Amino acid sequence: MKSQAQGRKRLARVVSIVGAAALLGAAACAAKVDREAPPAEVTAKDHHQWKSPVNVVIDAARDYGDLTTEQQERLDVIALEVEENRESWRALHDKFKNSAVSVVRAGSTDSEEFNQAITEAVQAVEEHVARGSNALEEIHGILEPDQRASVAEALRAHIDEKFGRPKQERDLREQDGFKRFAAHLMLTTFQVDQLMAVKKELVGNTRGLRPTREELYALVDAFEGEDFRAALDAFHAKKQRIFKNRIASAGEKTDTVLAIFTPEQRDLIADLILEGPRKVLLGEEAPTAEEAPAAE
Repeated sequence: MKSQAQGRKRLARVVSIVGAAALLGAAACAAKVDREAPPAEVTAKDHHQWKSPVNVVIDAARDYGDLTTEQQERLDVIALEVEENRESWRALHDKFKNSAVSVVRAGSTDSEEFNQAITEAVQAVEEHVARGSNALEEIHGILEPDQRASVAEALRAHIDEKFGRPKQERDLREQDGFKRFAAHLMLTTFQVDQLMAVKKELVGNTRGLRPTREELYALVDAFEGEDFRAALDAFHAKKQRIFKNRIASAGEKTDTVLAIFTPEQRDLIADLILEGPRKVLLGEEAPTAEEAPAAE
């Protein structure tokens, strides 16, 4: 009985956490309507099409690896498997999005539907990370040392390009996006102050979650050698610890954040989640599940 009660308590905490993530994520997306893509997620060829780290490495291998016919065929198989896995990921993304919308409209994370969605989401994220690691390890394994060096050089250039945008420019875009978000919801000055206070409390938990330039360089260096999988696993373990700490803090704020908004404003936030801030605020089409940021 004690074990079951603890299990329910942990699940309730996770549900609370993701409720906050859904709400604050919608605000964050609105604040970055014209946002840049995360590092190592977009190729230099197309800034508007977001790609997973696996796809970035596949593209680099194809363009710079000087592959043999056999290697190209094996890489095509990996790419096909990655594409097939996107279908299940897309379906889960849509299901979770609908559950998040229900939570926001209700103003509460107390939902059996949402409990189930979180259970599935946690499992899917773990499987997603494992599949990505396996695919990257396989790509690493089919390349010769000189080919890895060429691919690594291309990946470093990609990292440099993605970290090249000045921080001041990113901050200005975020501020401009939040102004559109606040205007769309017709937030009062008091509500804005409340949101900013919550953001200040949570901002420390986001530090370290997004990969730094140095961390990505280290992974690329490992890609050139023979211990790539060990470096990849260590990287994911580190990020998982940071994410759990972030979750623990964010969960305590969920109901507080939801209570800041009126029911009418929560409906508008639900629209932002469903249709995407680009469409709601700018009249543009919402990004697909593949284009939207995903947990890695």
